[in-house]
Parts: sequence; C-alpha cells; structure tokens
Amino acid sequence: MAGGRILAIDDEQNIRRLIRDELGLEGFDVETASSGEEGLEKLSRQIFDVVLLDIKLPDLNGIEVLRRIGPKIPPPEVIMITGYGDIQTAVQSMKLGARDYITKPFKLSELLALIGQIMDENGKPAHLKSQRSDIHDEYDRGIVVFRSPKMQEIYGLVDKVASTDVTILIQGETGVGKDVLARRIYARSSRNDKPFVVVDCGLLSENLAESELYGHSKGAFSGAKQHKKGLVEEAEGGTIFFDEIGNIGLELQKKFLRFLETKKFRRLGETRERESDTRIILATNMNLTDAAQRGTLRKDLLYRMDVICLNIPPLRDHPEDVSHLADHFLSANVVGSGPMRLSREALDFLTAYPWPGNVRELRSVIVKAMIFAKSQLIRPDDLPSHVVGKKKCVQSDPKSLEDLEKDHIMSVLEETGGNQSKAAEILGINRKTLYKKIHKYHLLA
Repeated sequence: MAGGRILAIDDEQNIRRLIRDELGLEGFDVETASSGEEGLEKLSRQIFDVVLLDIKLPDLNGIEVLRRIGPKIPPPEVIMITGYGDIQTAVQSMKLGARDYITKPFKLSELLALIGQIMDENGKPAHLKSQRSDIHDEYDRGIVVFRSPKMQEIYGLVDKVASTDVTILIQGETGVGKDVLARRIYARSSRNDKPFVVVDCGLLSENLAESELYGHSKGAFSGAKQHKKGLVEEAEGGTIFFDEIGNIGLELQKKFLRFLETKKFRRLGETRERESDTRIILATNMNLTDAAQRGTLRKDLLYRMDVICLNIPPLRDHPEDVSHLADHFLSANVVGSGPMRLSREALDFLTAYPWPGNVRELRSVIVKAMIFAKSQLIRPDDLPSHVVGKKKCVQSDPKSLEDLEKDHIMSVLEETGGNQSKAAEILGINRKTLYKKIHKYHLLA
C-alpha cells in the first residue's frame, strides 16, 4: 500500500489491535506478532519498512530481536516501544541500530509522526503530508462552534495574526483546545500547503531532545549511523507547533532561546549553522510566570515566547458554549442508525457540570453517551454518574464490581483531563496498571 508496510511486535493484544486498526486507517499495511519469534518468522518471509518492537516480550526481549533483525537485507527501520521510559535501554537499542523509541502509553499522533518521518526519508508518502486535507476539512472550513463573547474574541484575534509569521503562545488548561487553535492558525496562514509538525515537549527525553529537534550527523554519537533530520527541518516552510513548551529542561532552554531569536540551529556533530524558515506556535497549560519565578524556566525565554499570547478560558467560564459544542460532537460522530440529540434534562446536567477536563472531556462524554444510549434521544441516564450526580446512581440498575471500577477510572481520568500520571496517583495504582485497565475497559477517547 501507499503508506508502507509495518510490523508491530507486542505481547499486549490491545496494543496490537490499536496499532493495526489506527495505522490501517492511515493507509499503512500492518502485520502484527505477539512474540519475538513470531515477529522474526514474519520478517524472514516478508519485507517491512518499519518494525514497532516492544522491549518486553514473553520469549525474547526486544534487544535480542533487534540484534537478529540487524543483518536482514533490506533492513527495516525499528522503533522501540518501552513501558518504562528507560533511557539506558533506549540508548542501547539505538546503538544496535534502532531508529527511535516511544514510551507507553504513547500518543498515536507521536507514533504517526515518527513513522511519517521515516516514510518521507525513504521516498514514500509521509503522514505529515496526508494529514493536511484533514486539517483543512476540519478547521479551514471555518467550523467555529463557540458562541460566547470570550471565545469569539479569541477566534477574531486568531484570524488577525494567522497571516503573519509572528511567534504565538497559546495558554490554557488541559483539554481547552490549544492544539485546535494552533491548527486553525496554520490552516488560515500562507504556509498551509507546507508541513504542520507537532512536537510534544512532554515526550522529549532530556538526553535525546537536541537530536530529535535539530537532527544529527553520521557519527555524532554512538549509534548515529546516518544523517538524520530533526523535527525543525521536517517543518521547513511550514509550521512547527511546540505543545507543552513549559516541560523542556533548563539545559535545552538556552539553545531553544537562540532558535526562537534567530531561527538558526546546528545538527548534533556539525559546525555548520542552518537557518529555518518556519512559523512557530507554542502552547502550555502551565503558568509560565510562576515557572520563571521558581527557576524552572529562564526569564529571557519567557520574554521571548510571550510575543502574541492567546489565553483560552476553561469551559466552566463560558458554559453557554456547552450546548453548541455538544451539538457539534453529536453531528461529527456517527454512531448507530441515525442522528442523535440531547434531551432538555440531559443538556441541563451538561451545562451545570464544571468540566475539569474542558472541551476534551465534553467530547468524551458525548461520544460515550452516543454509544450507550438506549435510543436516539440521549437522556440523563445515558450520561456518566459523575456528570449527573446522585440522581443517576439512584435510577441505575445494580452494577458489577467491574462496572463500578470502570466508572470510577473514567471519572478520575475525566477529572484530571486525561492526565494518566495524575489519575494513577489518585487511584493509588502505578501507571502501567492504569494503562492496562484503560485498554481493558476501552476508555481511550
């Protein structure tokens, strides 16, 4: 297929199914294997462009599988998957020839970006290119479901600054739609026919961040077997979106400040300075002024980022938008035999709820209600208990322990805006256990 051939080797059935289904929708031909031996057997019979390889497997560990893949001709690119974020294991795998690594639980957008970069370098269609039509479909058609004066003012500012190349900082709580606003700026800009590259700063490892951003030359460090473009170069001519910029470490901040000021950078291992022609958009859910006062953010970087600042208010500050957003999600997600709508009582509950997870949480609640609703009319009984309160609990039939656990986990995830680390801490379990339960109960939004 046009998207390339991918082999996912992972012992978790839900992970294999997720990768197969989601990457299949993106046009990739995906095979899966549940063990190292099964994966190597498939590699002996077929040619793959990319191998997604879990480090922890039931028979061989991922490092041993990687060693055995090495002599294969033509060799596939390998992305290691680890549930532990062990930088030493990641570095070891890169010394053995792995292209990159990604940590569970990972974002599909991050995985697609890695695969897209590989496909582009190998002369195949990159995902970055294929997603542009989606961006234009959703945002460039001018779908604005916010009616409140606060949000209308923000979208008015967006349309004014989109045509410029000025750096923009978007601030707001988790789930308010910072990424949506960034994509709208991109779609309304003169660069909308060039790449839109997302950098999730929360996933940048301290040791490898410079290489990921700016690239490296062959031999720059042990395991660097070829020249590699960084994400900055992947965005050339287009827009680069640094999500959760407040998470970058102090060591990287000095070089990032220089990049913001001059648009110049060096690949690791090179002395030649390169110049970038990109539009920069930044986003954070942090109070950057507080971070600067605590010493976790350089003050000169704060001043440089704060050129044009767009502050998105939490949904609880503009509840009049809840009904419009709910209608939008109802029409944008097709479930069952036909269109669905909210009862007046259900909408009253939705409007009164404070939405700690903001728009993202609202979308999740609407989609789940559409799936479990008993008719085309969504009533209060179809909404999660934490949204409608005690009335829902009184009216509901007795639930099994599994149902109660599922509801509780979903409630905590929604209260934390989908932040799995915070949710695991509240639930008193480790992140790996939470990750397994999320997949067990199909709680991925």
